[in-house]
Amino acid sequence: MNTEELTMLLARIQVLDNRQVDQLTIEAWAPLLAHVPYPDAVEAVNGHFAESTEYLLPAHITARVRAKRRAELPSTMSEEAPPSCADGAHRWLPDGTCLYCTDREES
Repeated sequence: MNTEELTMLLARIQVLDNRQVDQLTIEAWAPLLAHVPYPDAVEAVNGHFAESTEYLLPAHITARVRAKRRAELPSTMSEEAPPSCADGAHRWLPDGTCLYCTDREES
């Protein structure tokens, strides 16, 4: 997501929860959501506000995006027992995140 898209996303969030958004907010959120495509982030924000009264954080967005990706896995893959990433056996997604944990692939 680029800065313009992030600004639009934060404006949407601001309308929904009346938070104050300034340049520092944009700069703080930018690295946390850089890997998230804008349409996925909008869908995650909409889902969050439709189902939760919690104060929205970037982690809520990334968790929803990751859950959506897992739901889109072929039915032959089991979510019940995902591989352990403890031994460094991550399954990297195209955006550099691991499907099974919170690690990010270093660029």
